[in-house]
Amino acid sequence: AATNENDVAAKEVGDFADEPFSMTATSVGYDPYLGRTCTGRIHSGWISSGDDVALLRRRSEDGSDNDASNNSGGGGPTSQVSGVFANRGASRAPLDPPTAHAGDIVTLTGVPESMAVGDTLTAADVEKRVPRAVDTPPLAPPTLSCLFGANSGPLSGQEGTIVASGRVRERLVRETDNNVTLSVEKCESDSEKTEVLGRGELQIGILVEQMRREGYEMVVMPPRILTTLCPTTGDKLEPYEEVVVDVDAEYSGTVVNALTGSRRRGVLVEMADDSRGKTRMTFDAPSRGLLGFGPEIAAATRGTAVMHHCYIEDRPHAGSIITGSDRGKLVSNETGKATLFALESLSARGTLFVAPGDAVYPGMVIGENSKSGDLEVNPVRAKATSNMRTQAKDEKLYLPPPRRRSVEELIGYMAEDEVIEVTPKSVRLRKAELDSGVRERAARVRKKQLDALKRQGG
Repeated sequence: AATNENDVAAKEVGDFADEPFSMTATSVGYDPYLGRTCTGRIHSGWISSGDDVALLRRRSEDGSDNDASNNSGGGGPTSQVSGVFANRGASRAPLDPPTAHAGDIVTLTGVPESMAVGDTLTAADVEKRVPRAVDTPPLAPPTLSCLFGANSGPLSGQEGTIVASGRVRERLVRETDNNVTLSVEKCESDSEKTEVLGRGELQIGILVEQMRREGYEMVVMPPRILTTLCPTTGDKLEPYEEVVVDVDAEYSGTVVNALTGSRRRGVLVEMADDSRGKTRMTFDAPSRGLLGFGPEIAAATRGTAVMHHCYIEDRPHAGSIITGSDRGKLVSNETGKATLFALESLSARGTLFVAPGDAVYPGMVIGENSKSGDLEVNPVRAKATSNMRTQAKDEKLYLPPPRRRSVEELIGYMAEDEVIEVTPKSVRLRKAELDSGVRERAARVRKKQLDALKRQGG
């Protein structure tokens, strides 16, 4: 029986090797010496260095070709393969002889410049090419977007080397070469900003961390969930995701209360316990309700919760969602270095985000207020000097360590009137409008608008 199975397997491999060459791109890149590179698994046929190849675009979800040239006699862009490499750990080694067959995972150089993840390479000769692009798994659409812009704060250019908005946009566009799930568009309302469409705050946070380590400075605006309109009814639709949470059984009620109800509009679909004291829960929740949910549930379950979520479909709008904290922010009203004397007195008013010696400026969020509403504070106030010496005056000051938040946490935490200022050395949260007077007038206008809407609804 084992011999027969081996014969069948060998026959299948041979059949694929005799078919026309086709290979789908799993990842693409660029080498300054070798040009555009493409890594993937050869689906059928074989390829050698010096062969001419043609590009076939990925097929859309409805089965149609995204590029009309796929069905034309000339096909898509063509090029000549300049090298065939095998991946050896983190490096590439050229094949000798430079030939690969069906089933091999290789990297090709010299592929067309417009090659993208999911596209198919085939022979340039019309008689030896595959009739259509190889089917690849459909991509989940983006669920949220964030605006990226140049750092316009008072500390701009002091910690990073790349600060211009044009350079930031170029880097974001380059990211789409290999990250097929990310889209970059120009902002229609502000030409200096760039809109990035992704599949959650984690993906956006990873991109921002990569850029800041490369020396970029930027600001990130609050996330916006992408909605559509139903073509038949005209109703507003929003993305829904399947959320799977594994947690200790004692915290299962905490997870259910946090994700369901009017707070996040999630629905419990399935719940199962195992013999190890763990509970697995499956929810259907709108993407809006998942903003900031990861850090919140990790703190509530003492780090025992493991969460995974993926896109399901667009469904009717779930209504208003109460996300974020009901507490206000502690906002600096002075410029300078934060002092231990000032922060020690402010620590009684809430949770601090800065430590003594950190640079602050007016409009920068330095902590979370223990009460609702924002509070203007002075974190640079120094202790008054005098000739008096008493035990009470000279007692030692104690300050709890500041709470540092990552970019991913801040994306789900920041309010609508705030932005994240990212530099290679710091991640700061600040108000979009640094002038406190302008912020107060805007708050009064918003309050009047809300009161008018409530009167209309009543």
